[in-house]
Amino acid sequence: MSTPARPADYFRLRAEWLRYKNHVMDSNTGLPTLVAVLDDVRRLMEERGTLALLYIDLGSEGHVEPVHGWQAYDELLRAFARTLVSLRESGRLGPRDIIAVMSVRSDKFLVFLRGGDGSVLDPASLDLRAARVRELILQALPSHLPPGAERPSFDMGHALMYRDPMLRAERSIHRALDEAMYMTLGERTRDEDRRGQGLDEIIQKGQVRTLYQPILDLRTERVVGHEIFTRGPAGSPFEEAERLFAVAERTGRLAELERLSRARALESARRHLGPGTKLFLNTSARVLADPEVAGAGFVRRVEESGLRHDEVVLEITERVPREEREPYEAALRELKRQGFGIAIDDMGAGYSSLQALVTIEPDYLKFDIALVRGIDRSSIKRSLLETVVDLSGRIGAKVVAEGIEAEAELTTLRDMGVPLGQGLFLAAPAAVVTSAPVGP
Repeated sequence: MSTPARPADYFRLRAEWLRYKNHVMDSNTGLPTLVAVLDDVRRLMEERGTLALLYIDLGSEGHVEPVHGWQAYDELLRAFARTLVSLRESGRLGPRDIIAVMSVRSDKFLVFLRGGDGSVLDPASLDLRAARVRELILQALPSHLPPGAERPSFDMGHALMYRDPMLRAERSIHRALDEAMYMTLGERTRDEDRRGQGLDEIIQKGQVRTLYQPILDLRTERVVGHEIFTRGPAGSPFEEAERLFAVAERTGRLAELERLSRARALESARRHLGPGTKLFLNTSARVLADPEVAGAGFVRRVEESGLRHDEVVLEITERVPREEREPYEAALRELKRQGFGIAIDDMGAGYSSLQALVTIEPDYLKFDIALVRGIDRSSIKRSLLETVVDLSGRIGAKVVAEGIEAEAELTTLRDMGVPLGQGLFLAAPAAVVTSAPVGP
């Protein structure tokens, strides 16, 4: 007669099972990890003789998560997983094809293709099949993305796995994975070269668009300033600012692009700004040492545009390592001494040093769009904003709430005493036509 399991044993076993499950299943996408499907892949390879592996990397550009936050990126990964599963369920992938992620919380997806009955998997046919799967993903993905989300780019490599009695199946799988990853790296390098050349042309020809978005006093709805946004040519891969500046940073062209952005913004500022309004210029901390971005050249351009120093605010996103902060903080202190305003962007979503706030003494703290979204329904977001509002009062700064997109959000922010705000609910960014191309 067996001894009944004690409650303590049950909870211990359950805890062990949950711990194991968390290592083999990705809770974000609902997909198994490579470790979890190795046996299934091995059996399928033994049955078919040959399998194909598709390796899909969504992290190739790397700008989505740092700009929009991990929650938005997780949502994008879930949409991509749903796309792959829908292709299998609709018959556009085989019913026994295996879909997985590399590891828990990974942004790298794996698809193991068994091939159709009677079909032969060889390098030529796999090239065609991989191209077809990419096409199917691009067609199906938009219907699974959240509203307003940008369709992500991805790199894809592929390789064949052969049954070989002299080789352990698991090592054959990992060798195929290495081959597919290497192909992806080559594709990424070629794409980056093409993007760099395209960006060179944009900079040389001055093909950027300048948009102004009003910043309003939330009590009176009076315009107190405009934030400048720079976009690439409409309909091009660089139309979105995040991709434009991410490619510029990766390819060493960030300073050149920011010089051009400054010139365009300042060229049109005096015509666009009303009396008593300020110009908010986004500036990367890493290029503050460039005199044309935030040094003597920048000051000269401001004065040539007819703007006073106190009408210009440099808006900084602080995402630099601690050891790199001293030079850029010194540059900001010097600009502040000359009368320029300083705004810290993305408060609550990445600013890591309160000491830096004390050192720089910013004039504005911009509360991140991800935290404004749905703030009327989130006590946690309201508590965080209350902390920022309290901090701003202590250091003599004003809070600007970014990304207001609903009346309920606006009402909540007003009730909390947030003085300034911007967002599509208040006014969308508007394009500005300049007279002629301006060189960087």
